[in-house]
Amino acid sequence: MFFRIIPVVQVIITAVLMLLIAMFVPFGQVAGAWQLPLAVALGIAGAGLIVVCGATFIRAKTTVHPAYPEKTSALVVDGLYCISRNPMYLGFFLILLSWGVFLGSIPAFVPIPLFIGYITKYQILFEERALEQTFGDSYRQYKSKVRRWI
Repeated sequence: MFFRIIPVVQVIITAVLMLLIAMFVPFGQVAGAWQLPLAVALGIAGAGLIVVCGATFIRAKTTVHPAYPEKTSALVVDGLYCISRNPMYLGFFLILLSWGVFLGSIPAFVPIPLFIGYITKYQILFEERALEQTFGDSYRQYKSKVRRWI
C-alpha cells in the first residue's frame, strides 16, 4: 500500500519546494506593484474556500479529515460543493498560486501541477472510492453532475 500524505502536509511540502526553486533557480524572476495585492487576493480566496467548506462539513455533522473518508456520515452536495467536488483542494491550489506570485519566480510554479497530480491520484481517488462505497448511487449521481475540480 502506498503511504498517503495528508493534504495540509502536501501543501507545505509543495510550498517548500517552490521556495527552494525561487531561491536557487537563477532565471524567471518577476516583480511588480501587482505582485503583493494579487498574492494576498489569491491567498484570501483560497483560505476563504477552505474555511467556508469546513463550516459546511461542520453544519452537516460529518468529518472533514481526509485520511478517514470512510467515517463520513453525510454526503455534502450543497454550497460550493455544487460547483466542485473538491473546493477545499481548490483552496489549497489558490494558496499555492498565491505563494508563487509572492515569491516572484516563474519556475517556482512547477511543483503546483505535481501537487494537483499527487493529490488527485493519492487522495481524491481514495476519497471517491470510500464515498462511493458509503453512499452508492447517491454519490455516483452527484459525481456525474459535479466536476472533480472546477
